[in-house]
Amino acid sequence: MAEAFEITEDYAAIMGACGLTGLAEVFACKGGRPLDKPGLEAWRQRWRLRLEAPGQAARTVYLKRFDRPPFGRQLQRWLCGHLFRSTAGIEWDNARALEAAGIPAARAVAWGQWMAGPWEVRSFLVLEEVPGESLERWIPRALADRTARGDHVPAGALIEGLARFVAAFHRAGFVHRDLYTCHIFMVDGDSPSAHPVTAPSFRLIDLQRVFRPRLRVWRWRIKDLAALDYSTPADRIGRTDRLRFLCRYARCMGGRALARRLVKPIAARTRRLVRRRGPVLAGPPATTAPGDDAARILADRGRP
Repeated sequence: MAEAFEITEDYAAIMGACGLTGLAEVFACKGGRPLDKPGLEAWRQRWRLRLEAPGQAARTVYLKRFDRPPFGRQLQRWLCGHLFRSTAGIEWDNARALEAAGIPAARAVAWGQWMAGPWEVRSFLVLEEVPGESLERWIPRALADRTARGDHVPAGALIEGLARFVAAFHRAGFVHRDLYTCHIFMVDGDSPSAHPVTAPSFRLIDLQRVFRPRLRVWRWRIKDLAALDYSTPADRIGRTDRLRFLCRYARCMGGRALARRLVKPIAARTRRLVRRRGPVLAGPPATTAPGDDAARILADRGRP
């Protein structure tokens, strides 16, 4: 049995004061608030913890525990080349790689694993709380229904900033594989809830499936962009702003002409997501389905 346990230097004291000094202690911890949700397998556990110690500022962290993953998960890990790295270890590596590349993401501060050869017995990961609010929550709350306001989003900085952020992530060689709005957190330059957005910054969460593909890079980037397109409510972000995002992303990736090549594959993949999961709407049904916006406006204008 091989066991690993690691804490970043700035969290060692406060975690030690809270008794989180080893794998057994972390799995025995019952403090905090469980974050169970429908569809979360029994072997996956998520907790929100508040770490407090005398003479130290309190810190909020998120604990992910993976206890005796089933064979299907073990096989998936092996096929991805992670023979002796646990589920938590993979996400720890991803978080550290993003940090080294300068891509803002949830910061991993502790992890541990217990492996029996290539078989994962249990593992855990502790992530620092990400400031701000997910785009999944911010967009419906902050942006008025576009059917009532025309096709104008007052948060133009959001569109521009998000395009630059996703392009920087892709230019660094990464893909997310689950790049939905729920996995992108935004902090306004002045306040997390300010409106309109003035100087937003972004961070990625849920880094389990992040990787750097060596083959079919184009396919993986299309998958990311389609996930973002699909999960953006059609009754909040209209076709003009989707095109603005795509053109800005293309320019950041090396050329505006790229936008035209992206439209059809993104729209096709988004339509498949809509058929499988249904459209994403924040309010009353909109007149335009996700995935059709960019294709239609490019056809109307003839060029990006």
